[in-house]
Amino acid sequence: MSEAMPLNLRQLHHVVLLADEQHFGRAAERAFLSQSAFSRSIAVLEETVDLRLFDRGAGFVRLTAAGERMVARARRMLSASRDLSRELDSLRSGDLGDLSVGAGPYSGGSLMAGALADLHAQHPSVQVQLEIGRALELQQQLLDERIDFFLADLSELLPHKQCVIEPLGTGPGALYVRAAHPLAQRRAINLRELRDQPFASVHVPSPHAQRIAAALGVDAHSALPLSLRCESVYVLREYALQHDVIISAPWETFALEIAAGRMCQLQVPELDALGARTPLRMELGLVWLRARTPSPAVGMLADLLRARAAASLVPLDDTLEEGEADQDRSD
Repeated sequence: MSEAMPLNLRQLHHVVLLADEQHFGRAAERAFLSQSAFSRSIAVLEETVDLRLFDRGAGFVRLTAAGERMVARARRMLSASRDLSRELDSLRSGDLGDLSVGAGPYSGGSLMAGALADLHAQHPSVQVQLEIGRALELQQQLLDERIDFFLADLSELLPHKQCVIEPLGTGPGALYVRAAHPLAQRRAINLRELRDQPFASVHVPSPHAQRIAAALGVDAHSALPLSLRCESVYVLREYALQHDVIISAPWETFALEIAAGRMCQLQVPELDALGARTPLRMELGLVWLRARTPSPAVGMLADLLRARAAASLVPLDDTLEEGEADQDRSD
């Protein structure tokens, strides 16, 4: 059996035009061809498939039985081709495509949530799956290609040859309590006064935990003692509203509760003086697979995250330079 010759969409389009017009001249006009060129296209196609597709006579052009079957299939193929073209156009513009991305508990509720809202405002057909977790867990999901990229605190992330890390900046944090907490009305609190207070938080990366422990005046190599560790910001908020516990979180995490008078930020001058170098900070960044080309929609979401990070985070270089200067002075 001889190998079937592939047909091109241009030829199929010509067949459909001739079937619709039943006239070579009118069909040629619609194809923007001369009648002779159009006739040659149909003849070449019939020769290729070794079938007569049209009966021709004085003043008429009619489909043969084989032609009717080909035209029916050609219409479906041309329609599918147009659908594919529209889908590719949408993908290029970021209007279509399923995304699966990751974020840490705090960065997911701040930067990622805002960037996703921006993305859907511009391109509402994009569908997104957001995974919330620790940086190391998200890195494994990335390596398994279950997510396209993730946003998280980089301080505990392990270097990996397959991953590209893009630092975005530092997100300073603060300490929060419910309005009824005994410390809520204090105008200034010494860090050492907090040593025996119960804390609650998401997972705290080891470098941050050690810095916080050192600031509180306990063994800097000890793990930060937490009465509750939970990766759900919602659970932490509800827990803090019902219990005298201190939560370390980015500034914007409890903005609504503070505005409503349900929670307040503890005033700790020693932390305020550190600014972006506070031990409560997050060092945020994006993490990609090195050999994976992002889709247009993924690229758009990343750009929106970069824009939000530029507006709300302190560049990591600035934080490091300040820290190095302080270290030089201490030496």
